[in-house]
Amino acid sequence: MSNASFIKAIAPDAQKIYRNYNILASLVIAQGCLESGYGNSGLATKGKNLFGVKGSYKGESIRMLTWEVYNGRNVQVYADFRKYPSWYESMQDLAKLYINGTSWDPNHYKAVVGEKSYRKATKALVNAGYATDPAYATKLNNIISTYNLTKYDTKSTSDTSTGTDTPAKPAPEPTVVDVVKPVTVDAFSPDMVFGRSSAIPRSDANFRIQYKNGRVLDMAQDLSVLVHSLVVSSPDPSIYYETIPGKAGSYRTGKDFGNRKITAQCTMYAEDAADYYLLRDEIYNALYRDDEFYLIAEGNPKKRWKVEVSDSFDPERSGSVGEFNLTFESASPYCESVGTTQGEFTFDSSLWQFGERLTDEIPKYKHTTKSFRIYNAGAIRIDPLQLPFVISYKGASSKLKITNKTTGDMWQYVGDTTANETVILDGVKARKNGVSIFGDTNRKVINLEPGWNDFTISGPTGAFEIAFDFRFYYF
Repeated sequence: MSNASFIKAIAPDAQKIYRNYNILASLVIAQGCLESGYGNSGLATKGKNLFGVKGSYKGESIRMLTWEVYNGRNVQVYADFRKYPSWYESMQDLAKLYINGTSWDPNHYKAVVGEKSYRKATKALVNAGYATDPAYATKLNNIISTYNLTKYDTKSTSDTSTGTDTPAKPAPEPTVVDVVKPVTVDAFSPDMVFGRSSAIPRSDANFRIQYKNGRVLDMAQDLSVLVHSLVVSSPDPSIYYETIPGKAGSYRTGKDFGNRKITAQCTMYAEDAADYYLLRDEIYNALYRDDEFYLIAEGNPKKRWKVEVSDSFDPERSGSVGEFNLTFESASPYCESVGTTQGEFTFDSSLWQFGERLTDEIPKYKHTTKSFRIYNAGAIRIDPLQLPFVISYKGASSKLKITNKTTGDMWQYVGDTTANETVILDGVKARKNGVSIFGDTNRKVINLEPGWNDFTISGPTGAFEIAFDFRFYYF
């Protein structure tokens, strides 16, 4: 594909990005030209991926060789990249990055959004650290001026093409490469300090482990481990049947899900041969613990698995480098959201991500009315007999009754409360001011279905507040 043909092909979608996200079409087109070799890179042709974004898009990915740099050396490794249905979705992901920023700074690319001058926009990208190439802005500016791309900086839906897109002067064809930007999203905290190494690249397969005391270790930055792949096994269902003599077939009596396994393919890079055994022991000490810990993947930073290493491994050594595979096991079939419903539902809170089934409507989990809705953004039914789920009620009441009309569940307390007293339902336990009242209840529990649940309360005799505290769970 020629340079002019590629520009003409993506220009209408770039203008759509400008209309919908207020990001200059000339900037998006120039970036697509530079980072995909004018649409000729393998990633752009096979995966419609213009900007080297790793991971998967709606479950679709493409595995390709890419260059990674560690310990000052260039090495080719396989990595999974997002496979888009068209170039537009690739540009849309770029726009969402500029709009939403990073997990540690939602305003990281704010200067790009709404900027009318392409030179200021390209400078803002470099200042924000989008690219490590100091000439990145200059290259974009040259492409924009050479092909007169500012003519596309209009929010009109009319055709702005000349029919030829002939450059003002000949421009050299760039080298066709798959441009991959290092992943810099902090999966946990903007205040995280890395330890041992800063040379190992972090892809979406990289992960961090978080101990119960809050300490966090990054496989790449703290343990000098390049994680090539991270694979989460599918759910393992067990379905139970009962047969009755003389009856055809059987009756389904129940279903549950077994443990989940997570496997990782890794390479450790010591500073030299003498450092190899020190690094190996650091990795052993980090992974083999008495207690379970949380695993959070770089590509899925706001969901976590409670795991432990379930198998031994012996790195296959070659000089200062060792290859090994890890097997983790989670006693729960579900991963959980990092945030709880008592956190803020904003990007500033750094608790949430796309793909957590959250909607444009910001849910509320504290209410002061007798009728309200509670949103379970997870894919799993919240059963307090199996998953943590706390409901707290504060205020005066007589014969308090809480009903989930969606599930039909109803919990009732036959006693009274005063304005300053608090009733807490925690699993099957019910307490008033810390004292058990289980015997004075109907001994039921409240479940939550995925999605919206409609609630009613009866029995309040004055002002009150009811709060729901839980996480979201996913397969």
